[in-house]
Amino acid sequence: MQKSQASINTPLSVIQIICCLLWAIASGSASAVEFFVSGHGGLDTNPHKLSSSLDPELELFSAVDVMLSNRFENNLWFDARSIHAFYLDDDRGDWSKTEIDSGYESEFELNKRKFKYELSADWTDKDKNYVSRTTGEDATSGGESIVDRYDYDMTNLNAEISFRTEQKTRYRLSYQQRDKDYEDFSIPGLSDFDYSHDRFKFDVQVRLQDQHRVRAEIGTTNRVYDDRRVENLNGDEIPGTDLEYDTSDYALGYIYLPDKNFLFVLELSFSDRSDNGSGYRDQTYDRLYLSMRKQLNENESIRVSLNYSELAYDNRSFSVSEADEEEDAFDSDGYQLKLDYRKKLLLNGEENLTVIFALDVSDFDSSDSRYRYDRAIVSVGIMYEII
Repeated sequence: MQKSQASINTPLSVIQIICCLLWAIASGSASAVEFFVSGHGGLDTNPHKLSSSLDPELELFSAVDVMLSNRFENNLWFDARSIHAFYLDDDRGDWSKTEIDSGYESEFELNKRKFKYELSADWTDKDKNYVSRTTGEDATSGGESIVDRYDYDMTNLNAEISFRTEQKTRYRLSYQQRDKDYEDFSIPGLSDFDYSHDRFKFDVQVRLQDQHRVRAEIGTTNRVYDDRRVENLNGDEIPGTDLEYDTSDYALGYIYLPDKNFLFVLELSFSDRSDNGSGYRDQTYDRLYLSMRKQLNENESIRVSLNYSELAYDNRSFSVSEADEEEDAFDSDGYQLKLDYRKKLLLNGEENLTVIFALDVSDFDSSDSRYRYDRAIVSVGIMYEII
């Protein structure tokens, strides 16, 4: 069995975060520095999101999470986070994710109106073994292992500008340029998922009263693949073509914020994607999102979120090889419920230690039995604020 890259890369990612912390402290210009380290463990009923027909096994896991945040006096900011999970009985479940995010924010005045702007860049590295939804074993293509099929690193360049009216209505325009690079293979017939995209979004947030806000958003994205073909309605690649997607996004939201200790968010979003060929990969994605955050007292807080989504392909009624599919390869509908409870442990006057209880439950259905699954993750952990 091929060893998960998550285990191999663990020391390097943690060292990167620590080096960033030392650099921030040495710079001497940080107005606010936060550094957290947490460890947790628990049970995962379905690490690979397999259908019940494959009889997924309950797995014990542990994880370490390192977080660094900086806010500098010159309006620069820097965030970094590295998470590594380890499964005790099946190291194919091991995964890692490292994120580094940096930017600059400021404001200017034009025609007596104050504008805010932000320029930023972020980088993400994700590593997780690909287990076939058909067999429940390490994925292969043409007899060769492709367990790193969905490993990637991603870079985003972001820019946004916004202003508020005297009535506190906020208008914001944002742009993102993304390059996403998946693991490369030289297996004949295996498509390349690498792509770049340009995304524009415009949103408006209106404060109805001090406690109530509504928000509307519209966006458009053009995605271009580096080396991937357009398909006809039978799913066959058309030689000499290059695949592109155009996606339109719409969202409506409501925010209830009576005070700094409570936040409630309700959002409906809709997405419509079209390819540049026959429409074989045209899809719609609808989502309902609910979130509540409550500070119970000085030492306790709770967060709950519910995400219900429906993914549908307009012109597909059959499934093809997993190895040549994106992760959202077929229609699905279902929900994900998350619960996070935190309490500071005031031991001998120490306020930097927090215990965390977390629950993550999901259940998805699909016309393709491979994409029907349910999963529950229960964990408990300790977070320590070093700085």
